[in-house]
Amino acid sequence: MTDSPYVRANAGPDAHRWQTFADTPVVLALARTFTSAVRVLEGLAVFRGDTRVRVVFAFDGGSAFSAGTERLLAGAEVGLVPWESRLDVRPRLVVTATENVDLAEFTCPVVVLPHGIGFQKYVPDHRTGGVRLSGVPRHEFHDARNVHLVLSHPAQREQLRAARVPLAEHARVVGDPARDRLEAGRRMRERYRAGLGVGADQRLVVATSTWGPEGLIGSRPRLPGRLLGALPHDDYRVAAVLHPNIWFSHSPWQVRHMLADALDSGLLLIPPHAGWGAALVAADCVIGDHGSVTLYGAALDHPLLLAAPGAESVPGTAVAELARTAPRLADEGLRPQVEAAIDGHRPGRHSGAAELAFAHPGEGGRRLAELLYGLLGLRPQAGDGTDRALPAPEPDPAGRPPRSFEVHGSAEGNGEVSLERFPSATRHVPGSRPGAVRHLSAYETEERHALVNAASVVCRDPASRSDPERWSRTALEQQPGALMAAADTEEGTRVAVRDGRRLLVRADPRLDPVLAAGAVYTLLASSLPATGHHKVRAGPVPRDCVIEAAGPP
Repeated sequence: MTDSPYVRANAGPDAHRWQTFADTPVVLALARTFTSAVRVLEGLAVFRGDTRVRVVFAFDGGSAFSAGTERLLAGAEVGLVPWESRLDVRPRLVVTATENVDLAEFTCPVVVLPHGIGFQKYVPDHRTGGVRLSGVPRHEFHDARNVHLVLSHPAQREQLRAARVPLAEHARVVGDPARDRLEAGRRMRERYRAGLGVGADQRLVVATSTWGPEGLIGSRPRLPGRLLGALPHDDYRVAAVLHPNIWFSHSPWQVRHMLADALDSGLLLIPPHAGWGAALVAADCVIGDHGSVTLYGAALDHPLLLAAPGAESVPGTAVAELARTAPRLADEGLRPQVEAAIDGHRPGRHSGAAELAFAHPGEGGRRLAELLYGLLGLRPQAGDGTDRALPAPEPDPAGRPPRSFEVHGSAEGNGEVSLERFPSATRHVPGSRPGAVRHLSAYETEERHALVNAASVVCRDPASRSDPERWSRTALEQQPGALMAAADTEEGTRVAVRDGRRLLVRADPRLDPVLAAGAVYTLLASSLPATGHHKVRAGPVPRDCVIEAAGPP
């Protein structure tokens, strides 16, 4: 990024002229991919608030996953110098979270932070055409005595020794600051859930995928949409956490394009730069693969299902242990599998995998600070700069609440009505239970014409202020296949039936138009009186409901 406004002040023979903090040692942070840039920014938090250390960044854009990295760094407004000027800043310490960066010309200490958890999988090696251990620096630096790998567990040192990597002898086991932040974030779980729009009585399922064809999204790309179609909308929310390499090898547009049906069905797509940790803390169930986020979910002791264990996993590692203990997610019967995983979860089931991945729990930030400051010849500052709350989850704006549903209803003679609805845009809604009444309900704002044209119930846009009676007549005229039109009003939901009847549905708590009309539709289709007092269950909490005849408003 040669047009960075901070180059002249940080690099070049006269850079010292412009310095305010002139005598502070320089830490040079190297970024190569989006993932490594995020990780190095997190690691540099140990210097937060310290005026004794100056941090400058350099970016090596030689990776297939470099896209998005410069924008991330520019957004953080870091001091970024061109790669060819990296030595001009005269670093006392180099910190990076990528094993593929060129370290040849550095004589100062170099610390390589992990951008995942240990050395859990084999990845393609573009230099040899074979595979290599992910996270291990290039072979030509294995004997470099100034390179220090940061490990989360002593087992990783033994793994390096078994692979005859000399870097094992001056690697440092510090634990995992990211895991510590997740654990500390438990106190904010309800806040994170509220930020994702997850109700107090709802369950959040988080699907997470590493990159590559053996990851969850690579091997089962329709799974997020199928989960949304299988789990009742009023009981569940579904979020997806995708490895940044997926976003930036294929492009954010391609990711959203391929997940369009799921996004139209309410998928909470977590952006690659922040929010995944908060979403994981908020989860009631994690569906994952052999990636690090799945292992973090196991460390949080969440119910867990493996959707893609991954043959590229390294035997003997924590991920391999997790594959031994976690149940597999089959293609059919997604809902009963998720319910069984949550309801039948045994605390500590995955403790073996977590104990093989994370040492020194709660001490990762402090131990990392001791390492970095020690290499600078400084005493660590008081406090741990990594001990901060996780960024709040902000789902990708491409996702939105569903605009059409397949509704399954059943009614009893005592006035009880049970409703389940499933977003129809997923194209994977389940078959109804025996005796259930099913129909399609769509808001007028549904963009898919076929769904609106096929709907038995058309609902007015909640933001509309049009006259409900006039709107209902128009909607039934424009959609000759519709049997009902429903409009939310201040007094309740007004339901216009094609035969001329007008009904008002009032409930506590309030029912939205899809559910209010769904109750009327189910009662009428079951040949039961619609008017009267009812108990409507849609989601975990039943609601008292009154349906009465209504004239023009």
